[in-house]
Amino acid sequence: MYIDTYSLPATSAKWNLKAQQLLTELNSIDDVAERNRFIDKNHRYWKLFKSSLKAHSHNKCWYSETRNPYSHYHVDHFRPKKCVIEFDGTKRDGYWWLAFDKSNYRLSGGVGNAKKKDHFAVKYNTVTRPGPVSDEVIYFLDPTSIEDVKLLNFDNQGNAIPSAIKTEEEWNCARAEYTIDKLDLNFPDLVEERKGKWQNITILIKKINELNKKYNEEPTNNNKENLNAKKNEIRNMLKPCEELTATTRACLRACGQDWAYRILEEQMDLQPSNNDH
Repeated sequence: MYIDTYSLPATSAKWNLKAQQLLTELNSIDDVAERNRFIDKNHRYWKLFKSSLKAHSHNKCWYSETRNPYSHYHVDHFRPKKCVIEFDGTKRDGYWWLAFDKSNYRLSGGVGNAKKKDHFAVKYNTVTRPGPVSDEVIYFLDPTSIEDVKLLNFDNQGNAIPSAIKTEEEWNCARAEYTIDKLDLNFPDLVEERKGKWQNITILIKKINELNKKYNEEPTNNNKENLNAKKNEIRNMLKPCEELTATTRACLRACGQDWAYRILEEQMDLQPSNNDH
């Protein structure tokens, strides 16, 4: 799901000061093991963000777009803080200087975060010491980038799949495949949830097609109201507070109906103009 980080609540001056103090102390530690112990010791500072991150996404995991009351949410360090596992399985030192940087935090369900762990493959411009990371060309799709979010799609069996065609967009496809694998986005229970959502939307689509046909054959206000009521059920399933809205959109695109495309266009009009941060 897309997360507009510019609208996240501002951190307090007290937290910012403490984060800067912790980073200063980290900079003075040369031993990797000692530095990692220091990061673990101060883990509560990023956990203070959890409630804000949850509120910002309507209590949904940023990676799976679902809620699971029996699963602990984790504040994931998008760029791992202590150790990084590269694409070929080799390990290197992590982005320790981002341990207390709120821009590196993502809200994740337990399953995805456990699978992701230290994986963070970089194709080009790997940053291995304190400094800007914006030039890194990374494999993971980032929920804070609306263009990255568009690279995932879903099928009628509930599977997460690349939206790009491999022969036409090899890199975009590779990024989607890596993300699906390393975040376990085809975890069986999650696939079943998506499949059920797709089936429910398909039933609604069929009913709307029937009502649309009836209204055009007999254009009464009553038939119009019945048709619009069913379309509003679809609109409600696309609201930000709803789970798996990306699956709903995928199903609507797949049905090939003009009315479905028009509803999707309405949703596009609601997107922020400053789309990619």
